[in-house]
Amino acid sequence: MNSRSINHYHCMALLALVCLLSPLTGGAEQMLVPAERGAIDFLLQQVEHSDAVFIRNGKDHDGTEAARHMQRKFQHYLDKGKVHSAEDFVRLAGTGSLISGRPYRMRLTDGREIETATWLHDALAAYRAEQNRQRAAQASP
Repeated sequence: MNSRSINHYHCMALLALVCLLSPLTGGAEQMLVPAERGAIDFLLQQVEHSDAVFIRNGKDHDGTEAARHMQRKFQHYLDKGKVHSAEDFVRLAGTGSLISGRPYRMRLTDGREIETATWLHDALAAYRAEQNRQRAAQASP
């Protein structure tokens, strides 16, 4: 074997290893651009640190429990290649129950109840506006 065939063999072996391991090492995660992952992480943090009560299938949950549940749903849909944006995250992981079909709701600290999806969309809009403001500030001399 000459050095050229050895290098070819090593490249082929490395490629096979990468293909085998990519599903185990977040291959789907790589399809999500960093800006969208940042927006999703922001939303999950907002849920986790919220003082609101999250209502799922008629049961109350605190922000930590709600964020954990949304994170699990997010990972499920990400692994299936269905999450490409923060809007996908809201639609798939933050809108409602797959089991009952009932929308997720929130009881705010003032006692009002709203759909969680509305709250998440509002938080995402504020996040994107702030990101745009920061980019504009960095771009101006």
